[in-house]
Amino acid sequence: MIARSAADCADVLQAMAGHDPRDATSVDRTVDDYRAALDRGVRGLRIGIARELFSAGVSDAMQTTVHRALHELEAAGAILVEIDLPSLPLSIPAYYVIAPAEASSNLARYDGVRYGRRAAAVKGLHDLYSRSRAEGFGTEVKRRILTGTYVLSSGYYDAYYLRAQQVRRLIANDFARAFATVDLIAGPTTPDVAFKLGEKTADPLAMYAADINTVAVNLAGLPAMSVPAGFIGGLPAGLQLIGQAFDEASLFAAGHALQSRTDWHLAMAPGAVR
Repeated sequence: MIARSAADCADVLQAMAGHDPRDATSVDRTVDDYRAALDRGVRGLRIGIARELFSAGVSDAMQTTVHRALHELEAAGAILVEIDLPSLPLSIPAYYVIAPAEASSNLARYDGVRYGRRAAAVKGLHDLYSRSRAEGFGTEVKRRILTGTYVLSSGYYDAYYLRAQQVRRLIANDFARAFATVDLIAGPTTPDVAFKLGEKTADPLAMYAADINTVAVNLAGLPAMSVPAGFIGGLPAGLQLIGQAFDEASLFAAGHALQSRTDWHLAMAPGAVR
């Protein structure tokens, strides 16, 4: 979700969270009081500073900016602890095998018959399928569908998809070991500030590399939040906070504590339209 503050995020999640008996992926467990968690502060909270989150091509300016935000949390009573996530550099190749595979599987239903766009004036069933999908999906979606279909195909499943799932387990194990000693993990949300619109369209690999600090969280199935950490050259920088499974309350407490001490979440980038 996107909101203007950690408090707003807490309110939205409070309304959304909970068990849905019609959803097989929904967990039946008590939902925390996220609004109450905002005021518990961060005194004594152990925040792990993952070395790998700061070394994956992260710019010097981004490192300086994020460390400044972390020192604000330290001043509020948090304890900063250096940790390691050794499998983190493997998250990009693993994610861009697993995510396209899921996209290929999930989007197969959009065939022009039951779901999605239906091409007009078709010349048969094959023409209906191919034209409906060609017209209904953009370039990046098509790229992911083709990649996913390839890694799931006979002869390549074990070489790509199965190995990516094994790497996924290594990444999840790294987080589990880290959370045995810390309450939250922190680092830059991205290696640098946002690139210009369309700047990396012709180089999708460079665009994917910008996700190095965030996709590991998705692979491990953990909650995370990006909070404003200041500006670099007039563009916003983000501090990523990663929590243990089902511990969104600690994320909101830390995010709210930071925003209580700073006004970065209220500032507007030069030229931005409110």
